Amino acid sequence: MNHIPEEFNTFLGPKAENAELLTRLINKVIETQANWRKSAYPYDQGLFDPDTHTCFRLEEELDKFLERSKKNFPYFHPRYMAQMLKDPSLPTVLGMLTFVLSNPNNHAYEGGPVTTEMEMEVTDMLLKMCGYKEGWGHLASGGSLANMEALWAARDYYKQGHVFFSEVSHYSWKRICTILRIGEFSEIAVDRNFRMDLNKLEDELKMKKAMFVMANCGSTGTGSVDDLEGILSLKEKYGFHLHIDAAYGGFFRTLLIDENGGEINSAGETVLSEHTFRQLKAIERSDSITIDPHKQGLISYGAGAVLYKNEKLRNVILNTAPYTYHKTDKPNIGMFSLEGSRPGAMAAACYLTYKVLPLNNAGVGGVIGNCISASRKLYEMLSQSNKYKNLTYPDLDINCFYKTDNGNTIDEINTATLAIYNQFSVEAENPEFILSKFVLPSETACRLFPEYSNPHNHNFNSLRAVLMKHWYTMKDFYYLKELVEKLEEI
Repeated sequence: MNHIPEEFNTFLGPKAENAELLTRLINKVIETQANWRKSAYPYDQGLFDPDTHTCFRLEEELDKFLERSKKNFPYFHPRYMAQMLKDPSLPTVLGMLTFVLSNPNNHAYEGGPVTTEMEMEVTDMLLKMCGYKEGWGHLASGGSLANMEALWAARDYYKQGHVFFSEVSHYSWKRICTILRIGEFSEIAVDRNFRMDLNKLEDELKMKKAMFVMANCGSTGTGSVDDLEGILSLKEKYGFHLHIDAAYGGFFRTLLIDENGGEINSAGETVLSEHTFRQLKAIERSDSITIDPHKQGLISYGAGAVLYKNEKLRNVILNTAPYTYHKTDKPNIGMFSLEGSRPGAMAAACYLTYKVLPLNNAGVGGVIGNCISASRKLYEMLSQSNKYKNLTYPDLDINCFYKTDNGNTIDEINTATLAIYNQFSVEAENPEFILSKFVLPSETACRLFPEYSNPHNHNFNSLRAVLMKHWYTMKDFYYLKELVEKLEEI
């Protein structure tokens, strides 16, 4: 019989295996909410006529709404590998539902005292997970807003200097520089592993005064993890604020923490590669971090977070208003954040999730470690194929590969690869699996893959599988074997 790890039972499951459990717990949440409302101001009379507890229009529209919901792509299923969409955990659903029914706002303490305190506790958990022994932070709607706030705070604190990030960084970084009117920024070339080329970075650092260097811990396209150790050495030499965009990869640091909060000191004790292990360890030496609970943190969208080691950075973005922040002796998070109103329900979802699944290798790490194992397995399987080639070795759990058909030009590879994509993507009518694409600009492709000629200067297309669902290791990697078998058949 296939063993189900206990932590896997905290999810609804691709076949709704835990539907009965979720139904029972949702009913408990609603019952608690109802009793709480009845007990508030007990001397007040109810406003509704007891015989009018129906809403025919709501029921009618809900039926239509639920039917429409079925037209979505099956993001919850292991056959969907296209985008960064992970099934939220049951505590996430329950934590959010509990507070979304009363709708607290974590902008000011009085708008959500309970959920504000939960958010600060979650922030402390994240700081400890990342190895920060001091600092401050808060939740945000997502990584783009967290990144923007971090650069905004750095710009106003350090006043001047150049901004650097790699050419495979999230598209938001160029937008953020434009929004913040930062004209001095450079994209640094990457190597064959899609990590920032530190020789190219140092060449730039020699010529330009650096204010802010952004390193990736899980790039959006390939999941690549930059050489943080090397960048930290350059930081000692040239001096700059090191921000890590760990929106995707930051939660893999739970694999470095045991159940007692102690550090794991060897990659051999984890499923991580030596490179990834060392870089995750080095995160603690950065100056600020973006990390998204709504990616590998088991939370639903949108829950991002930004963390600062130096608390002084929050003072430069301080704001206030005469109609809010009345409890000045309490934490008013909105005074130090880019966003105004923020859902307390999201903080509650994070809080309950990390109480049930702690930020260590037996909690969240026990879930997402399976994603690394699955990614490694798919890489090995494709390495044995004579029809496909891996684009690069996965640092985390995103696999990119392409169909060769013995083609020697990028045009030939693109033709073969896109033919597969047309059958294994949202563009197909009834795809067996749903993959996405990772597209390299022609200049980058020619530099990284000189073995393929590119007479027409075309972009390089590869297939992309995001293996962030932890189900892939089950039944002896059943779905990965199915994927490769179907790929080989074509």
